[in-house]
Amino acid sequence: MRVTHYARRSVAAGALVLALAGCGKDSSGPSEFNPQGTSADISAATAAFATEQMSSYAVLGADISAALNASPVLKISALAVRGLDATRAARDLAAIVPRRGAFQASVTSIPSALLGTTFVWDVSTGTYVASGLAGAPSGGVRFKLYAVDPVMLRPVEPLVELGYVDITDHSSLSAVDVNVKVVEGGVVYLEYDVTAHSTATGGVLEIAGFASNGSTLANFDLTATVSDVNNSPVFGYAYHVDVPSRDLTLDWTVTISSVSDTEVATTIDLVINGPNGNVHLAGTYGVTARTLTVRVNGADFATVNLDGVDPVITGADGQPLDAEDEASLQAIVGFYLNSGGKLDGLSAL
Repeated sequence: MRVTHYARRSVAAGALVLALAGCGKDSSGPSEFNPQGTSADISAATAAFATEQMSSYAVLGADISAALNASPVLKISALAVRGLDATRAARDLAAIVPRRGAFQASVTSIPSALLGTTFVWDVSTGTYVASGLAGAPSGGVRFKLYAVDPVMLRPVEPLVELGYVDITDHSSLSAVDVNVKVVEGGVVYLEYDVTAHSTATGGVLEIAGFASNGSTLANFDLTATVSDVNNSPVFGYAYHVDVPSRDLTLDWTVTISSVSDTEVATTIDLVINGPNGNVHLAGTYGVTARTLTVRVNGADFATVNLDGVDPVITGADGQPLDAEDEASLQAIVGFYLNSGGKLDGLSAL
């Protein structure tokens, strides 16, 4: 099934979710919103995921998947961690999870014949190849990571090693259970478990762990679901991120339903909590509903109209936001677009 341009337009809704987080606070938060402080909080959260090691793993995730007989689960998790692209993960989940019944054996992440193998990059073929190097986990595999060209998305030559990723497989024929750990110089930059199983009407994939740049740590838990409701697919995402050093938490859920050639309903619910402000944004975006509401401390704060090409944000009094809030929103929009707000990923379904 291919979702039409209505799904793509839900990008506008998603792009606003964290943007509007900079505008307010919940009743349990500070009495005043601090835009500069919120921008600093968001920058810290971004920095936890912005390391060369994680970028290398994300870029080379498809190549790692190909070396493991095109393991789809590893490809999904690598893409998701690359900015925690929740919707892309769920899109790919929909492709491998049967509408009913168990996972196929082909989604088990690591063929048994490859266990204990360390893979290195072969510049002559542009692929990962098995090596005789030791160190890989006995119940998994190891892939060397390399500096990548940000434009070509290939390892630079001559190769520059950036550590390695260990992938340990505990999967069965009916469920996926894989641990991923990115390490360099004894420092763990990323570690998470990816689990997946079928339900009576679809499937569930969860990616839970932490990312760190060596100074700031962010815990994350992403659950993506796909199910059939009256023979129509429903996609759901529940995403939690917390940065302990900043006392910052981000919680949002997105549900996409009523998928057809002319309609797709995207329901958004976001709460961001931090020492510099808290806010709750909610709404449903579709063909007939294109307005989201923002409430701060239980009171109306802003509305977002998505009828046009670009979203129009107005305060509760119908007036534009002031310049200081606008400046803060730009930084927060950038974080959101790189951390799961890519709702246009569904257009490829």
